Amino acid sequence: MSQGYIQEIFSSFQGEGAAIEGSCYGLRQIFVRFSGCPLALGIHGTRGCIWCDSPRAKTTEQKRCSIETKAGGKEFREINNPISPEEATTIIQDLTTADLHSISLTGGEPLYQPKFLEDFISQLKEKKYVVFLETAFTNDFAFLEKIAPMIDFASVDLKDRSAKASVDWNQLIEEESKMLKILKNSGTKVFAKTVITKASKKEDFELIIKKCSENDVPIAIQIVTPIKGTTIAQPTWDQIKEFSELAGNYLPPEKIGVSVQMHKSIDIL
Repeated sequence: MSQGYIQEIFSSFQGEGAAIEGSCYGLRQIFVRFSGCPLALGIHGTRGCIWCDSPRAKTTEQKRCSIETKAGGKEFREINNPISPEEATTIIQDLTTADLHSISLTGGEPLYQPKFLEDFISQLKEKKYVVFLETAFTNDFAFLEKIAPMIDFASVDLKDRSAKASVDWNQLIEEESKMLKILKNSGTKVFAKTVITKASKKEDFELIIKKCSENDVPIAIQIVTPIKGTTIAQPTWDQIKEFSELAGNYLPPEKIGVSVQMHKSIDIL
């Protein structure tokens, strides 16, 4: 059986996604944060998003994994990496509460560890868990097609140009759009998420919205959370209004939502 590198496993509430189909915003989840991010490792010529809010997850093979000792308790123990799908599933069973909605596979980038991810999802489905995938990039479309039928919900991060995640931004958007299509065609309840900053441009956002329209998926317009030590600024109110109204030219209102990181706002995990 495969083994994988996990940064942390804990219980909290989904803090991103807005009130659109496919989003699990506000629902209780167990988060499994995978190590490794192909964008941060330079697959698109950069070191990933300049506003990354999980920089520790960029490390490919972390030696230790943090495990919450009690659901929502904010206290952790550490175990050695890598771990098996069975070990990870047992940890999830120990953290399961009566109000649990789903398991969030996040990162880093879960699709960066394909064999472990496939085996892990199989274990989760065997135990009747609902699977929520948070992803930003893969160029292994055949693998995504293979596992997509096992994914119940998914958020695909369409990177705004201001994230500086690629030297060829248009190519990255094309690849992320293809991910939307694969998940949508598999029956997954999928939506796009786009983090916008003060540097975000209307013409770039319009391209992202067109991709959402082509794939008939909702979009969560997420306001960036400023990172200490950076100059990243939140978008203005006028930008937020303009972008939402622009989205309305391509999507119906129920497929457009504005999101903030709830967990950062109220200081939960």
